[in-house]
Amino acid sequence: MKQYSRDEVEEILRRALETQPLETLSHRDLVDSAVEAGIDAADIEAAATQIEEEREILVEEAQIVNARKKRFLQSIYTYVVVNAGLFVIDIMSGPGWWVQWVLAGWGIALALGARRALMPDRERLRARARRRIAKRSRGKWEKQVRKEVDRAIQVGVDALVDAASRKLSDRERGSSHPTRRMRVEQPDADVVEVETIERTDRKQRR
Repeated sequence: MKQYSRDEVEEILRRALETQPLETLSHRDLVDSAVEAGIDAADIEAAATQIEEEREILVEEAQIVNARKKRFLQSIYTYVVVNAGLFVIDIMSGPGWWVQWVLAGWGIALALGARRALMPDRERLRARARRRIAKRSRGKWEKQVRKEVDRAIQVGVDALVDAASRKLSDRERGSSHPTRRMRVEQPDADVVEVETIERTDRKQRR
């Protein structure tokens, strides 16, 4: 049975993919194809995650570099306009040149900015990209947590309001049917005394 080294396997797969008209492949199709080829699905998932992270880092690095280039071009424009005005002022102010010191000092700072924008340190650039991605991910997580907390609070408030509404409704229904009370009037004391005397007289006559 033929055997191939790792480099040969990579080269064979690369050439095979180059001959295929397929330009993109879904994640599910990629995993299924790898499983059919005898590769563990977990390894494919880990490799795909690494590729996604690398792609995100490259995009973040490009955004950082583009922002630096934009700021550098704005700095050049400001440098030219301001120093042109200073040059005119220096000419009109009489003998004794001083504008060259402004040009030199500002030019050195501009040169350092050019190096940072046009020739960035790849390691520092990648570290900055990772920090920005981590900060953005942390912000998304905190936002999701706040959203879940707000939702839980709203559910609790709704439940409390509903319970209070039911209690008030039960109280109103109870007050709409008040208990009927019977009033028992006490007989007049004089009438009771007269009736007692009459009963006594009738008994004596008998």
